[in-house]
Amino acid sequence: MAPPSVLWLNNALQVLSNAAWYSAAPFIPLYLAAQGASVAVVGTIVGVSGVAPLLVSIHAGALVDERGPIVVAKASVILFAAAGAILTVLHRLWAVAVAYALMGIGNIGFAIAPQAIVAAASTDATRVRNYGYYALWNSAGAVVGPVIGGLAAGHFGYTAAFAPVWLLMLPAFGVTASLRGVPAAARARVSLATAHTVIGAIVRQRGVGAILFLSSMMVCAQTLQQSFYPLYLHKVGLPDTLIGLVVAAVSLSSMLVRTLLAWGVAWLGYARLLLGATALAAIALGITPLLHQFWTLVVASGLLGASLGFTQPLTMSLLAECVAAEFWGIAFGVRQSVQRVSAIASPVVFGLVSVARGLESAFLAGALTLLGAVLIMARAAGYARRPAAGPPGQPPA
Repeated sequence: MAPPSVLWLNNALQVLSNAAWYSAAPFIPLYLAAQGASVAVVGTIVGVSGVAPLLVSIHAGALVDERGPIVVAKASVILFAAAGAILTVLHRLWAVAVAYALMGIGNIGFAIAPQAIVAAASTDATRVRNYGYYALWNSAGAVVGPVIGGLAAGHFGYTAAFAPVWLLMLPAFGVTASLRGVPAAARARVSLATAHTVIGAIVRQRGVGAILFLSSMMVCAQTLQQSFYPLYLHKVGLPDTLIGLVVAAVSLSSMLVRTLLAWGVAWLGYARLLLGATALAAIALGITPLLHQFWTLVVASGLLGASLGFTQPLTMSLLAECVAAEFWGIAFGVRQSVQRVSAIASPVVFGLVSVARGLESAFLAGALTLLGAVLIMARAAGYARRPAAGPPGQPPA
């Protein structure tokens, strides 16, 4: 098991990497629109830029299992720094697509490696709690990032919002260099080249299919928030600074509810909490087209954030419980692959819906998608159980 101090460094890395991502990501669609791109083109660039992350997800997970998560985390820092430099210096649609793809690949590493670190540094009793803290600090970075980006974009233009991507990677590299004591799996059974051979066995594990399905559905909601939500906020007349605050409300709400994660699981169990959180996301998306004022939009963002705040760490913890330790990296890579498929397809689909029926229709389509997921999950929720969690409220162990 990794030393407990690793969890705190891991959480610091989440703050820095998510702050970097969210300082730029909410404003990339607006930047593309300012460059003359249509809604359909924006959706296509956001979707297609996810192809590269999809292709590397499983092998990035295998690299975590074979070489350890720290190597992958350092590589992600380098990719983010390069993407930030491209966004800051180059001003072409193709450059935005390339940089967004590099950030997407980096995000795969920033997801798989830290999730494997949490699994390695936890016991069965502390795992769900530690994933809650991991997700909480992940949200903390996502709260700070859009505020920084919104202020920079509002005062100095969109290019200024992209500079923090590479600036925040300077301390991030120092954090990854300080991580110690997180070895590769002692019983690794597959190499980087043969990682694909165990995917079927992992997916067939009891409960894994339901976890992956729910993860993919929640990415639909997250993709709407990242790609079309800023466009809708701009359409109703909010300035860039307020757009940053509304987007930050999603992450702030996620951060707050994650302090209640252990109590929620102990009270409701995994199944009911996951179903309720997914339904909450459907409600948040469904009411968004009816809202046009700053504070009401903040409330809708808060509901969506609360949903993501529960579903993300719960699915991580469940996946770690369902899969043997030597396959954690690949399992998290499979989860990322499924999420990337949704991230590629959903903005393209929602973009076509918005072109045909208006921007508001994309949110209604997202709400209906999540309601359908709730009905399907209600029939497949028997795998979820109440965990043997330690006392809630303790610091990471």
